[in-house]
Amino acid sequence: MENLTFLLNHPKKSYFWVICDESGALIEKGQSKSLKDIVSQKKLNKIEGFIFSPLLSNKKIEVPPARKSQILESIPYLLEDNILGKIKDYHFVMTNRNESGEVNVSLIPKTFMDQEINHLYEEGIHIDSLSLLDTGFKINKSESFLVIFKEFSIFSLGSEWGWCSETETILSTLRKSLDEFNCTSLNVYKLDQLEEIDWQKYIQSDVIVNCIEVNNELDFLEKALPFLKQNLNILQNQYAPRIDWKELLINWRYALATASLVIAFYFLQISLEINQNNSLASELEEKSKSLFYADFPEELQSNDIQKALKNKLRNLSFSESEPFLITVQNLTQVISNNERVSLFSINYDMNRNQFMVEIQCSQFEDLEAVKSTFLQGGYQVEVGSSKRVGNSILSEILIRKS
Repeated sequence: MENLTFLLNHPKKSYFWVICDESGALIEKGQSKSLKDIVSQKKLNKIEGFIFSPLLSNKKIEVPPARKSQILESIPYLLEDNILGKIKDYHFVMTNRNESGEVNVSLIPKTFMDQEINHLYEEGIHIDSLSLLDTGFKINKSESFLVIFKEFSIFSLGSEWGWCSETETILSTLRKSLDEFNCTSLNVYKLDQLEEIDWQKYIQSDVIVNCIEVNNELDFLEKALPFLKQNLNILQNQYAPRIDWKELLINWRYALATASLVIAFYFLQISLEINQNNSLASELEEKSKSLFYADFPEELQSNDIQKALKNKLRNLSFSESEPFLITVQNLTQVISNNERVSLFSINYDMNRNQFMVEIQCSQFEDLEAVKSTFLQGGYQVEVGSSKRVGNSILSEILIRKS
């Protein structure tokens, strides 16, 4: 299976992309103003991306010990004095609280999300994960990354923190950033057409600099790919990945077609029972036999068409769709059994066979009850962010079959 990774350079309005196989070997690469054509031509297993933009930012804040859902509720109040505009105009996601009692929060204007992310969805491009390049590196202890693209650059500490700004601003604060986070090594990706940098002006002499020159953003993506990681996926809440129902139905077309035929025959047989005293009953029965054995020639001929239909329904297998249908059935049952719980939204990731569900409940005990029910049913359950909406609680739950 092939995987696509892209870098959106927002100032340039350009996508730089690479397609690799499961082992990570490069198959194809390119640059385009849209991903629509390349995605429509390929059967891709996974699509993930990184955004390079000075319009997006990260904030590192100290928070008290609490559940992630409670911390998430407090974020707007902790940030409102440190951002431009109103907090309600921002979409934000955060990391888990670290040992120092801090979380890193990625802040993205909702106008950006609406324009860029919804545009991709409208083009039929369903992304699995998307992160700011600022937070998109695999980081070892005391390590840092610097990416210099002419006017703008980023400094990254992976999921811990990162920022994108004008190159001169980044360089002028580099020494302070390295000191603050006790970094002893700096991995630099720099466009080869830029002038050489006198690192002694910007960093301590004991910091090890590993400089890699790149031709352009595409060359950077190819060379940096082994070190990139989706540390903080911004596709959450209302921007969570959407289900490609068209592709889903195509994959299930045989199972659905078979089920439709069997159900049609079943209702035809019911009509026979209703009209068994009618003179047309025998004619209809012969017709149903003829249709049934024409569509299912592998079935043994039998005079008892009802028995043949019931056996076909009993033996019908939905193969890959079965886990999906079973989970939907279980979810429906769990929700309907608790009057204080309602389904707000549901997203299905076919590649990972997992559900991201948003439920609305009256209290956290209801959320724990839902979680406990699925755990007892042999599912893996992760409770994500929660927020209070009026008198209710809106919570995310990730559900996958063990």
